[in-house]
Amino acid sequence: MPAPDHERPLLLIDMGGVFFDYAFDRALAHWAAAAGTDIARLSDAWGIDDPFDAFERGEITGTDYLAHLRRRLGLELTDQQMTDGWNAIYGPVNRHLVDLLATPELRDRFRAVLGVSNTNALHAAAWRQLYRTDLPVLDGTVCSHEIGTTKPRPEFFARIAADHKVPLTGMVLVDDIPVVTQDAAALGLRTHTYTGADSLARFLTLQ
Repeated sequence: MPAPDHERPLLLIDMGGVFFDYAFDRALAHWAAAAGTDIARLSDAWGIDDPFDAFERGEITGTDYLAHLRRRLGLELTDQQMTDGWNAIYGPVNRHLVDLLATPELRDRFRAVLGVSNTNALHAAAWRQLYRTDLPVLDGTVCSHEIGTTKPRPEFFARIAADHKVPLTGMVLVDDIPVVTQDAAALGLRTHTYTGADSLARFLTLQ
């Protein structure tokens, strides 16, 4: 018999890098081919900046961000061409993880399994469509652009805790970025830095 809900933790699974593969070089390659330019030039010009962060918090529109990105990269591409490149980053789903999350033993151990992501409206629309057959293994997703804050900010986890009526110590986070798991652990979450399915399975059996 599974433990009552109030005794079971909430499992948070990072999307990009854990639930599915992605690589931003694929976007640069797409834009370089579309514009007939050198990918090395785009790589030198690209970077995470204030508009990128604002886009991930849902503070600016996709149209505004693409206009900024077009200027930054020195491209003369349409919004559709920019969007196609922006969403070219995705690779295969993590089949081992999806299968693990579907096991009754794991489902009995956690009250719910949520996907969590620092993302934006254009990316989220793309991966929700691309991985639509595998997303039902999750009980829901929490996206930064929809709640106005990014992980590992305390507000990100506080929002989830409040929505699901659990303390921070009642959540388990799996993420592939060490600084995220470190900062979340400092807030009281139990965390695991993802490196592969086997070590994750061992970690989850202890929760």
